[in-house]
Amino acid sequence: MTMHMNDINDEQTTPLSPSDAPADEAPVQDPENDVDYWKGLAQRKAAEVENIRRRAAAEKAQMADYAAEHIITHMLPVLDDLHAAVESSKTSPDAEALRAGIEMIYHKAMKIFEERGVSVISSGEGEPFNVDVHEALMHMPSPDHPEGHVVQVVQRGYALRDKVLRHAKVITSAGQPPAEDHTTSTSQR
Repeated sequence: MTMHMNDINDEQTTPLSPSDAPADEAPVQDPENDVDYWKGLAQRKAAEVENIRRRAAAEKAQMADYAAEHIITHMLPVLDDLHAAVESSKTSPDAEALRAGIEMIYHKAMKIFEERGVSVISSGEGEPFNVDVHEALMHMPSPDHPEGHVVQVVQRGYALRDKVLRHAKVITSAGQPPAEDHTTSTSQR
């Protein structure tokens, strides 16, 4: 038996009509009310789409809250350690022990951040200024560094994988300082 294209087209292109409406929405057979039926159906579907958008926005906000909760939960031990260090500093005369304790807390915090993809942006003295990772706070003459190079890192920058979270704040070189005039003037007598 051969199937003709007309048979396939008849099966696939049946027009949508009020009788095709879901069972809970009874179709209206009166042609004057057909427009009202379709208008109401369109309004209900638009309201349904708006509700989906609202739910998606609420879920997105909730996910952001839970993401923050995750990192905060991991940082609480660091906060506890800092609190203990502050309390210990009030009674301990041993500055070296305090410094060592703070250093351990710092390494613990860095490990938590690194496990989540946060890294320090490498910015060292003498490196060329890079607008993608540096923020210039000041431009000053430097006998040690060529123009456009980092003279000093004021505040380190951080990245989350490939995204810069905070640019490194640096002072850049304006090149060699101007030469001073060492000529002596004749004094009036």
